[in-house]
Amino acid sequence: MTAWMQMSNIRRSFGSIHALKGVDLEINHGEVIGLVGENGAGKSTLVKIMSGFDDGFEGELLVNNVPVNIGTPKKAQELGISIAQQELSLIPTLTVAENIFIGGDHGPTVASVGQLSKMARPFLDEVGLENVSAKTLVNRLSIGERQLVEVARLIAHEPNLLILDEPTAALGESDSNRILEMVKRLKAAGKSVIYVSHRLDEIFKITDRCVILRDGMSQDSIDTKELDTNKLVSMMLGRELHSMFPPRDFSKNNTKSKTLRFEVNSLWPDRTLVPINIKIYAGEILGLAGQLGSGSGEVLAAMAGMHDVQGGSITDCYTQETYLPKNAKQAISKGIAYGSPDRKYDGLFLGRLISENLSSPNLKGISSKGIIQPQKEKPLVENIAKSFTIDLTRLAEEASVLSGGNQQKVALGKWLSISPELILIDEPTRGVDVGARAEIYNKIREIADSGKAVVIASTDLLEISNLPDRVICFYKGCYVSELVGEEINSNNILQAITNPEKILLEDAS
Repeated sequence: MTAWMQMSNIRRSFGSIHALKGVDLEINHGEVIGLVGENGAGKSTLVKIMSGFDDGFEGELLVNNVPVNIGTPKKAQELGISIAQQELSLIPTLTVAENIFIGGDHGPTVASVGQLSKMARPFLDEVGLENVSAKTLVNRLSIGERQLVEVARLIAHEPNLLILDEPTAALGESDSNRILEMVKRLKAAGKSVIYVSHRLDEIFKITDRCVILRDGMSQDSIDTKELDTNKLVSMMLGRELHSMFPPRDFSKNNTKSKTLRFEVNSLWPDRTLVPINIKIYAGEILGLAGQLGSGSGEVLAAMAGMHDVQGGSITDCYTQETYLPKNAKQAISKGIAYGSPDRKYDGLFLGRLISENLSSPNLKGISSKGIIQPQKEKPLVENIAKSFTIDLTRLAEEASVLSGGNQQKVALGKWLSISPELILIDEPTRGVDVGARAEIYNKIREIADSGKAVVIASTDLLEISNLPDRVICFYKGCYVSELVGEEINSNNILQAITNPEKILLEDAS
């Protein structure tokens, strides 16, 4: 059987940078292909070529055995190719139905909202949004529902191939599951799907086969059922990754033997239902588990002065000082570091040098009378770069040219410049490949082992189950439960953050 799309020896260079050095890919009708690889392996460049956003490549591309140069997104759409990118293209102030039919020739020239809603209904049903009204404004939907509306908009064009680029990167567990179920329905309907994700558990759940990119080249396509995690990771990295997560010693997890470092007292962030009290110990990694909007991320941001609160305080148990930062400047003055969940929005200065990013939280320490002193900045920056395995030869480049994993290392590493006592990290590895994840996890453990207090918030179930020493679970703005030691596993956490009624009833009895 001839493949619907064939790509042979695809190459793409940007000056001296060779993003793709030789990629072969075949796509058949009605299959789900996992496209995996480290950040910088060439996945984004390849999907841009397939979806018409980049026509400067070399090699052969066939659709239905006919050579094509897709060239533009409109041409891709005409060929039956649609892409849902990480950054959604919906208009929040329009209804779901209006977003589905806007900007295309697949809808009527003139129609009422009611007519558009009826026309949109089949597409919403197909992606699992049976209970969402097509008349609802997009800004009233959850992030996961918006992602599904984005796919519904693409399905309305009746594509043969859908490319889903990190569709669950910003989603919690339940919304991620809705995306996976939607992919299964698309396959059953005869659609082909290219699924790009760093979440390997998703790759194993829904894909038929995997295409691995490494250093701009494709490895042999392999059926997913023939893979396990270790084999897939070794093919992605070109080496074995013995353990993604550093070991935990639960025998030391008795809080009575630990040193209390900070106490969070009656902290009440906006959009949470009740005040929160948390004890934070030196030398531990405390995890805040919850779905998007559950309150875990809001608590972290409030502790760093980055989220409005109705009240509360933090007590430094070493100095007995009680305070609550009102902004990032005050947090830095108290030795609090805050890793944002969105590095591109407020975690990095993408247009500035990597070296400038690494020293940015400590401008006071590297300057004199408002002028930066290179003799102070250089050794500080180089020490941080070495600690986070950031290439010293690239420090004079802009942060925007780095891969996602290296950007995240810069976004976290910069906080070492202030020698923080409390490190708060929201979504430590969002959009980061497996190799960089392992490096970041080991660095977080190293920081905790040095005696610092570390708190992470994560919607990644694998991450929150395997990295922290203690986990506090949140559900719909409420503190639900605390897990320690052997209690910390994916089943217990998933129960607490999605259906905690059973836990609350047991506690009440």
